[in-house]
Amino acid sequence: MKICASTQQQQQQEQEEEDVVTRTTPQWDPIQQIYVGGVVPENAEIQALIQRNGGYLRLFGYGSLCWNPGTGALAKSGVVSTLGRTRGYKRCWAQKSTDHRGRPEFPGIVCTLLSDREVEEIRHLPEGVTIPPSVEPTMTEGVIYLIPPDLVEECLEELDFREKGGYARDIIEVQEDETGETHEALLYRGTPDNPAIWKRALLDLPFAAAIISIAEGPSGENDFYLNSLDHFLSETHNSIATENDDTTSLANMARYFQAKSQLFFLFGSGSNQHNQLLLNRPNNAAMLNNGGEDSRSQTEIILCTPTTNDSVSCKPVELFAGGGHSGLLTEKGDLYLWGWNENGQCANCLEGGDSTDSPLPVVQPLSSLVVASAALGFSHTLVIERDTGIVYAFGNNERGQVTGQVPPKGSIQEVIPRTPECLKGVRATAVAAGLFHSAVLTDGGELITFGSGESVGYWKPNDGSRLVSLACGRKHTIVSDDQGRIWTMGENKYGQLGRSIDGKKYDANPALVEGIPIPKEGSTMHVACGWSHCVVLVENKDSNEKAVFGWGRNDMGQLGLGTRENLQSPVRLFDVVKVEQISCGSEFTLVVSSSNEILGCGWNEQYVQRICWRTTAKDFGLLH
Repeated sequence: MKICASTQQQQQQEQEEEDVVTRTTPQWDPIQQIYVGGVVPENAEIQALIQRNGGYLRLFGYGSLCWNPGTGALAKSGVVSTLGRTRGYKRCWAQKSTDHRGRPEFPGIVCTLLSDREVEEIRHLPEGVTIPPSVEPTMTEGVIYLIPPDLVEECLEELDFREKGGYARDIIEVQEDETGETHEALLYRGTPDNPAIWKRALLDLPFAAAIISIAEGPSGENDFYLNSLDHFLSETHNSIATENDDTTSLANMARYFQAKSQLFFLFGSGSNQHNQLLLNRPNNAAMLNNGGEDSRSQTEIILCTPTTNDSVSCKPVELFAGGGHSGLLTEKGDLYLWGWNENGQCANCLEGGDSTDSPLPVVQPLSSLVVASAALGFSHTLVIERDTGIVYAFGNNERGQVTGQVPPKGSIQEVIPRTPECLKGVRATAVAAGLFHSAVLTDGGELITFGSGESVGYWKPNDGSRLVSLACGRKHTIVSDDQGRIWTMGENKYGQLGRSIDGKKYDANPALVEGIPIPKEGSTMHVACGWSHCVVLVENKDSNEKAVFGWGRNDMGQLGLGTRENLQSPVRLFDVVKVEQISCGSEFTLVVSSSNEILGCGWNEQYVQRICWRTTAKDFGLLH
């Protein structure tokens, strides 16, 4: 088709105009979480406001401009400031800050100004939960700047750069405190639809205070921003509507966290039925689904624990999950457990956890034990004591999974950590917990199993090799030895033993799994189990290459093969991803790639259930 010259010229002109818009309009950078490039488009309303005021411009400051006008245009002679207020707007600590008071990997929180109507729209939570609106319009106090004509352009350029974290220009009515005169003024604010708005922070003040208590960025510590504004408001002689301003409450909470709490910042999704994600809030601030029981997207979690003077050893080293309880182990050896505790599977960690002074429930460390490792079953817990290797167990013992002996009917709870009789005098190197059974590896390379109503089992390969790692599924166990071989035992209903057992659905005798290349001496075999599937990560010592193999139940796609066919023997998995870590849940699999991505496949009823921590952009942990 022939295009006439005039049409071509028109298309070229339209393309040039589009290019100009692209070059001059700031673009949101999802990594830095700020607007970059271009300039803020001219706003006809702002220009009209300036003209109506003979070239002068009034600016309303409600955040850092109250106490820090900077060293630029606002600090020059000729600029006049006075205390003032606006009505119908609330100071909201709901704006992420990655360029001033936080960083992209850990955003801080600064305030924005939202209208009463916008606040109410945010507060209309799922499942019919609402917060009654204020009877009177909210009053917010701040500073009104009067900028002379010769400094207006310079001031706008500085503020456009300063507020590049998602702010927009608006015009509002303000009132001077001293004279009572009202004026129109320019307002920089983050609106509810800007990419940096953090609605969770507005709805959950303890969450916001926890973030602010530790965040810091290029412009300094986040709490300095908060405390400076709080000081400004307390020092002014205005009648501050404290019931509608969260600044002082946040400052008090942040100071409490800094003085009395050690905070761990986690991410999680999935079921929160027993508060295993620590997301229970009266107003459902985390926007949970299914009546407040499920988090269907990666959600921020804060674990609040008692303060400690040894911050280095408080670094988290491992996370755990059971049927309804979760755990975190620190470098120091403190183990924190929370969530479902009906059978004492959290031991004493929740005692005193609802301190009336703390903005968040406080989870205590497992008392009297310095922990080396742990495993969480459906409703029981196993831990290994550091230095001694002694195993302690607690929780549901209905099938002997805690003590090694089936108790009398009605006596199923063991709320005090104790060593099972079958493990007295045993030094353990690893523990694993299934649905209703437990497994332990001794320092001699022997496997000891108990629970599921069965007698205690002891086993070690006849050729003298040592067992070095293990995992438990719903009703099966997998172990690896120091020769790089994999052994399985237990239920085989879905092929989870990875070997033929002549059509039987159960084999209590450990036997080798064929089909996985045995790595060279010194290489590592990482094993993981879901309820009815197995995944093995083989790490070659010489080449540092890693390969993943899997087998067993796959009707939910838990092996990530794009099919739903159960597998009776191992196959290679995840060839398109360079896998660094593996982990399994009940009917799903998670892997961490070399690019620090967490990828999941399988059952997704509550979305992939996981908890991970992040201390830097490249520091992740996985929930087992």
